[in-house]
Amino acid sequence: MDAPLTQQFPRRDGERIVHRTWTVDLAAAGKLLGRGADAARLLREAREMAQHFPRWVLTIALGRDRALCRRCGGLLVFDRGLRCVECGAAMAAPRGALLAWFGVLPPVGLDGLGALAERIAARPPPFHIVGERAPIGRYLLVPLLAHYPAAFPERELRVAYLPGFFSIPGVPADAPNHQVHLLGSGVMCLFAPGEWQPALSCREVLQQRAYAHAIKLLNFAAGRKRAFAIVS
Repeated sequence: MDAPLTQQFPRRDGERIVHRTWTVDLAAAGKLLGRGADAARLLREAREMAQHFPRWVLTIALGRDRALCRRCGGLLVFDRGLRCVECGAAMAAPRGALLAWFGVLPPVGLDGLGALAERIAARPPPFHIVGERAPIGRYLLVPLLAHYPAAFPERELRVAYLPGFFSIPGVPADAPNHQVHLLGSGVMCLFAPGEWQPALSCREVLQQRAYAHAIKLLNFAAGRKRAFAIVS
């Protein structure tokens, strides 16, 4: 028998950082995909994410951001139903909520971005993390929400930046933009009409398309206005 899927999330306990760990309640999560949800497909998605993006957590999105706990503002996770990762309170999903993954992309190098790197390092947007390690040098961790439409997998998975990303100098306004492949509300335009394939998983979309989008958009913000003309 396969081991149950677990996830963990860091939180502050006084001066310490502790990790809360839980078993992912995929049955509760699947209800957000509607009556026709494919339980085997959701399990496969979750196992791929656990292997390739182990720090991402399954949560819910409302509009263009995470739906948070009404009591304490903590992240909602699928732990014996839908529950706050901070205070443990059980919650009902608000109307219109979508099943989503939340986490950060692999490190995006900053040292090739010129003056923009200094500005990001001096004031990272909320929930974005700046660090440094060899051989990458300085890097930025960009948080994203990848949410499933109710008709998934017939309809494509959507990947969105959090609102703070658009405070980075040089990043265009959060509105539909053909030049930089944005649909509005932070959502990346990752597929041409008819290009989406139902077999594509969240892991594949993040690895093959979303990561490249973030790199190109930061290069665009740094003044490389033909960044999206580069095939990657």
